[in-house]
Amino acid sequence: MTRWSTRFGMLLAATLAAWQPSKAQANPEDTQFWVVGFARGKLTDDLYLTVDTSYRWRDPEFGADQQTFRVSVEKALDDELRIGGGMSLFQTGSVSEYRPHQQFRYASGGLDLRTRFEQRWFDGADRVELRIRQRVQYTQPVAPRLEVFGSAEWFGIIQSRRDAGRRGTEQVRNIVGLSYQVNDRLDIAPSYMLQITPRPGSPDAISHVPQLTLNWRF
Repeated sequence: MTRWSTRFGMLLAATLAAWQPSKAQANPEDTQFWVVGFARGKLTDDLYLTVDTSYRWRDPEFGADQQTFRVSVEKALDDELRIGGGMSLFQTGSVSEYRPHQQFRYASGGLDLRTRFEQRWFDGADRVELRIRQRVQYTQPVAPRLEVFGSAEWFGIIQSRRDAGRRGTEQVRNIVGLSYQVNDRLDIAPSYMLQITPRPGSPDAISHVPQLTLNWRF
């Protein structure tokens, strides 16, 4: 009996020792919920306006809730190419971020490719952060008034807001969803986003983000 207890104790200790590192190395995960609204329309025959806003509920361990507001203007160069830019305000808890951006888009059929360059101004930062975003999106009709869509977007830091901050991949977002046309002006689109945030020297952080998006055309 004593020998069995000793072996059991040794086995338990070995199991705990093996489990602890795996627990420490497990990817930290959280679940968020975002509500997003877009208003889009033409200012002239070749000038487009997009206004978007969102509220993002987040796990306090991973960051405060976030509110966003962005305005973008694009000029059509032809039926498939647009260039433009705009400005956005992000409020995360007590931290404000002001974010001018410039972008280039190619859209043909269901394919939409976008390159966006952002200058991110943060309260108390050492300097402006420079970031580039590359997105690939595809939309496919599957039934009357119903479309399925998917996208992948890479975020890369060119210049960190901190003197000793890192550069390179900041995060990757993958989205899949459905869009339902309520009427000629309004679409509603539930979707799911998997967001992966690399952390130097630590496991990647993973966020599961159900989203509800409203798209209104004017």
